[in-house]
Amino acid sequence: MKRLLAIALLTGAPVASALADEPMAFDRPGIGFGTTVLAPGEVAWEQGLPDIERTDADGVRSTTHTFGSLLRIGLGASLELQLAGTPHVRMRTSDAQGHARVQGAGDSGVGLKWALPSSGTLEWALLAQYGLATGSAGLRPERHARSLGATVAGVTSQGRAYAVFAGHAHDDDGSGWQVSPSLSVFESDTLGAYIEAAIGSGAAKGAVAGGGLTWQPRPLLQFDVSLLRGLDDDAADWSGGVGIAVGFR
Repeated sequence: MKRLLAIALLTGAPVASALADEPMAFDRPGIGFGTTVLAPGEVAWEQGLPDIERTDADGVRSTTHTFGSLLRIGLGASLELQLAGTPHVRMRTSDAQGHARVQGAGDSGVGLKWALPSSGTLEWALLAQYGLATGSAGLRPERHARSLGATVAGVTSQGRAYAVFAGHAHDDDGSGWQVSPSLSVFESDTLGAYIEAAIGSGAAKGAVAGGGLTWQPRPLLQFDVSLLRGLDDDAADWSGGVGIAVGFR
């Protein structure tokens, strides 16, 4: 989430510490999640404003706006609790026969992130998530989604942060996997830029590539923008969005 040294580094933000003036490492934006977990008692709220996906195929155009929220809570012992929810989703489709629109609350879920012991210059983390079918009619999944992901992150000899995310999920689309590498291309005290790509199956079927920008004017405040382009017929044509992340210590 995003933030490389597992996307914590991608944002150009240093790894969070107990110091009040140390920038917090957020998981927005990006396909994967960061290797950094919040310290005990720290809380982060990350919000899409919104995230958007657009597909145009076989004469049908579909656009989805998702206002997804993520609440992260540091537990200690290298563990972090994550509570995800989607207060509002708006889906619009159009074809030769006209337009259709569905909107309401989306799914929610709970997750647990564990930062594994570091080895040399690499950092590792696991994230297990379980979906809760709490969405509105027409948006609620038929089965509880389950996923397990891992991120490894480090720094190249040129000083650029990189990360590789790999995950497996089981949901309404069956079982699927996704692999996503990412690389920091610019970072300063407040600004960061990264590129990333992904290939997968199931709900994440297809290949995409793109990148994003982050601006962290204060240690506990970040704004982001990201954009992905589908590279084959299985992926959405375009996806991305803008967001905000706020931390509390």
